[in-house]
Amino acid sequence: MERLIIGSKNIAKTQEWSIFLNEFGLQALYLKDFGDFADPQETGSTFEENADIKASTYAKLTHNFVFADDGGYEIDYLGGWPGVKSRRILPGDKEATDQQIIDIVLEKMKGVPNELRTVKLTSAAALADPEGNIIFHEIVSSPGILTDKPGPVSMPGYPFRSIHFLPDLNKTYAELTEAELKSHSHKRPVAERLAKFLLEYSHA
Repeated sequence: MERLIIGSKNIAKTQEWSIFLNEFGLQALYLKDFGDFADPQETGSTFEENADIKASTYAKLTHNFVFADDGGYEIDYLGGWPGVKSRRILPGDKEATDQQIIDIVLEKMKGVPNELRTVKLTSAAALADPEGNIIFHEIVSSPGILTDKPGPVSMPGYPFRSIHFLPDLNKTYAELTEAELKSHSHKRPVAERLAKFLLEYSHA
């Protein structure tokens, strides 16, 4: 129970979760080390549903506890768009590159005043047992302001972080230092709550 497979083929995502999980005594394992699995069909209408699908599917395939998340960007001015379509932002729900995502989002918001550029960087997480049953849920968000151009730092696999401005820190999410991430990351509290849950779960 101290070792969890991260249900993602995104290496950057696994590495980030590994940092947070390790801090609370949990070891993140790479999905690729357990097999070359097909991507599950993310048919959910919410981040929570897609996180459940990924965690449950990979748990059944690996016969292990699997932790997975699903997230994206929610732009208030556009009614929460792109939401669950944050990666599949091209016509026909085709997956876009990081640069395409940034370009499309900024073009849609071109000319919108700063006070109307409020956004949320949202992540839903789920843990499944080896039979695929979901035993832990969490959803968190990082509120911010959408910039009118990318910041000076980019993070492969995380296009929204270079355009997600945090007024309190006067920088984009992608510019956060390791120390700032510990106090401002929306994902770190999830790792803390997961560790507490697993401690109680293992002694139940």
